[in-house]
Amino acid sequence: MNKLFDTINIGRMTLKNRIAMSAMDLGFTSDGTINDQIIDFYRERAKGGVGLIVVGGCYPEMNGKVWKSIIGLDRDEFISGLKRLTDAIHLYDVRVAAQLLHGGRSASSFFTKMQPVAPTKLTHRSIKQEPHALTVPEIKTVINNYVSATMRAKEAGFDAVELHGGMGYLINQFLSEATNKRDDAYGGSLENRARFAKEMILAIKETVGKDYPIIFRMSGDDFVEGGLRIQESLEIAKILEYAGVDAFNVSPGWHESKIPIMLMAIPRMAYVFLSEKFKSQVKIPVIASVRINDLKLAEEILENEQADMVSVGRPLIVDPELPNKYKSGHLDDIRTCIACNQGCFDSLLNFKPVSCTYNAMVGHENEFKIIMTNSPKKVVVVGGGPGGMEAARILALRGHRVTLYERNRHLGGQLRYAFIPPGREEIQNIITYLERQMVKLKVDIKTEIEADLQTLQEEQPDAIVVATGGNPIIPNLPGIQTKNVCFASDVLDGSISVGRDIIIIGGGTVGCEVALHVAKKGAMRPDVACFLLKHKVLNANDVIEYTAKGNRNITILEMKRKIGGGFGISTRWIILNEIKDAGVREITEVKVKEIISNPRKNGHENTGVVYEKDGEDHFIKADTVIIAVGYSPNNEFRKQIEDKFPETYFIGDCVKVRTALEAIHEGFEVALKI
Repeated sequence: MNKLFDTINIGRMTLKNRIAMSAMDLGFTSDGTINDQIIDFYRERAKGGVGLIVVGGCYPEMNGKVWKSIIGLDRDEFISGLKRLTDAIHLYDVRVAAQLLHGGRSASSFFTKMQPVAPTKLTHRSIKQEPHALTVPEIKTVINNYVSATMRAKEAGFDAVELHGGMGYLINQFLSEATNKRDDAYGGSLENRARFAKEMILAIKETVGKDYPIIFRMSGDDFVEGGLRIQESLEIAKILEYAGVDAFNVSPGWHESKIPIMLMAIPRMAYVFLSEKFKSQVKIPVIASVRINDLKLAEEILENEQADMVSVGRPLIVDPELPNKYKSGHLDDIRTCIACNQGCFDSLLNFKPVSCTYNAMVGHENEFKIIMTNSPKKVVVVGGGPGGMEAARILALRGHRVTLYERNRHLGGQLRYAFIPPGREEIQNIITYLERQMVKLKVDIKTEIEADLQTLQEEQPDAIVVATGGNPIIPNLPGIQTKNVCFASDVLDGSISVGRDIIIIGGGTVGCEVALHVAKKGAMRPDVACFLLKHKVLNANDVIEYTAKGNRNITILEMKRKIGGGFGISTRWIILNEIKDAGVREITEVKVKEIISNPRKNGHENTGVVYEKDGEDHFIKADTVIIAVGYSPNNEFRKQIEDKFPETYFIGDCVKVRTALEAIHEGFEVALKI
């Protein structure tokens, strides 16, 4: 902790530590106004010990609004609500900045009822609306609107503004040759492309005050064809530093990029090299961001002088108290962000408010209260999956005497298999956190015991929570009992060895994950690949091929039109790319008819699958057939005990097969009722 909790100045603004909370859309408003839900959310993060909170993005004019829930800064009516927000944050000695974000061509008329604007008439590949190319007078108007928005921010009590000049939004569209094809003073040369941002900074400083801090968020590399690379970004940074920028927040890529930016498959700190480059070239503070989910890593970044501050977003959604817990050494109490995007980014894309897979209080900070009970009960939880574990944790926190039964040796339920495939390792953090908390709270954990009616009669509990999860679906297929047929869970936990030719029946979440797991068996280790690349034994294409897959032949058979349907919007495309890179074959819109075994001349069996596609039967041979067609509720225990005890609750997959998020949230809410 040599530097992480040291003070630092951004211009004349002093921060109590070097941890910033990234600007994030929360989905808590639809008309741009600040409400109690937003204030409650940020109050908890301020209380948790962060040094700077960046709120937003906030649109400086209506045609820059990129999503329905973006906060408004284009009208004076917004000031009073924003002042309530900044007052709440300031109570905890935390500074707060407003991020000004104009979407440019990324802003859809669906939200703005206006034609998008941009440097030139190049259509965003997702928005698919041709933007209006801004004239020079219109550029001046946009700059004036940024200035007015900054003045409102200052009046509302914000200590600084952050200009979003990255991720493919309007300022970035001017900076990048990929989107700026102008032939006037705002296009062409690097100096001209930087003119829009430079004039904006100068205008803000002249009008709002030279001492009012400006943070500039910038993509160190656009990660798009024809976009900014790091060297150009550094030259632009020098121009903007001279114009008056007080700090740079450096992030990677655009939302349009084909390179993943914010998924768990991205190695931690993968993009810190960008902030390191900036720090070597500018004199003002540099903030590193993206995939920094552990403050130990943040310490390393500062210690190695790769940045002056770190910016974290999703880690503070899942754990508002992250800075305080880390500073006080309560590391086992930290919920580590798994970068699943399930409750946060994917929720926004589905027009839902932000939540979190394993923090059910997100968005309900003033609604849900974990209060000690006045009437402690003896409660039995049956099932040690994520829903049961969360229920046990909250019940124990509230003062109940809790016993948890799990029939398997290890806790975690289906999550025990979810973190095994490559790139999914972060998921284990959920199990680790919940298990540590239950031990700390003295929950009586009984593993390798399958609770039944007699167990509960002997326990005589006051209340029961049943979270027995789901069972793998066994298709009604001829040959399903063949010895070379197994379930995905058997492969993932290592209890089954697979052959060279593999058929996976089912292309949903589990089918894709087990395909990647099997495909990686025998693949070259990255450290070996780097060694061979360094010594020119292999070239870059060889390295990609050898590290992506081993030597197995894998085919997914899926009845639907596409595979991967169970993944979130932000994750699915990455998984499908990995499936392709791993050489996994996919055959969709099929009906599996039979699993067969034919005697070979040498006495061994040759297992294969018969499936129907387009009205014709086909056969694929396989050494191993993996069943991954999903789960059904495990309700046998429910049938045993229903109506036999006065207070019984059923949660999670034993009611209906769903996600870990839904199971955990149900466990949380049930535990508040008892």
